[in-house]
Amino acid sequence: MKFGASTWLWTSPFDGSDLSILKQIAELGFSFVEIPVEDPTAIDRFAIKAAMVEYGLETIVCTAVDEERDFSSPEPSVVETAQRYFEDCIELAKLWSSPLVVGPLYAPVGKARLSTEGERQLEWERSVANLRRLAATAGEAGVKLGIEPLNRFETDMINTVEDAMKMVEDVASPHLGVSLDSFHMSIEEVDFREAIRQAGDSLVHLQVSDSHRGVPGDGNSDWDGLRAGLQDIGYTGKISIESFSPDSSSLAEAVCIWKRFTPTQDEFAARGLQFLKSWYASVR
Repeated sequence: MKFGASTWLWTSPFDGSDLSILKQIAELGFSFVEIPVEDPTAIDRFAIKAAMVEYGLETIVCTAVDEERDFSSPEPSVVETAQRYFEDCIELAKLWSSPLVVGPLYAPVGKARLSTEGERQLEWERSVANLRRLAATAGEAGVKLGIEPLNRFETDMINTVEDAMKMVEDVASPHLGVSLDSFHMSIEEVDFREAIRQAGDSLVHLQVSDSHRGVPGDGNSDWDGLRAGLQDIGYTGKISIESFSPDSSSLAEAVCIWKRFTPTQDEFAARGLQFLKSWYASVR
């Protein structure tokens, strides 16, 4: 199993101006880095590629989906903006040899409203159609997409593995799978093991923190169920730690990180990796 860390654990946005983060991730013992792409036009893609080669890190590309990048929108201009953004992420994945582009590709984070069933169905159908087109583009680039269920406070569209699998079934593309996050699972899933088994071969990536977004192992997440589910399906993908730094004020506010879980973010990462290695070792 290969373990990685998201640059969001230290900073936002990560644009390549401070490559010491990549060096630190490698020195802490991680095999890969998960890079959230907030603004593709502002990122120093070639400097990042060179640093990843230098430090021996593999990469996973993660999306940042806001209201201007909305595949469920009825406005063609908004959908076009989303399409361009996702295509840029696919190009970065290709450049950085990332096999995946993951995130809530179907709709923006933070949609807070109660829609009618009819409105929600139309949004779903628009997302399906747009994801089908994007999946074809990803396939041509040799990249797979992973849609991520979010908790009910962040989206009303896909909250559970069951929701995600329905979307995967409706899109019907071999280039679309599911990316899970144990934090969201702690809110929405009744049984971690069964959720992983539901995803099955469609599970392409796994992000983890604990139930309170803290260090893995420090909360009340169902780690035994998560491990058993991964074992049941013979999961061969990667696992990354995703949490956020209170030093990145705008992002910390958006995800409600009001206080530190550890004195430093390096300690968060190091303790999390130590737990994950011990936790996963007991699979065999």
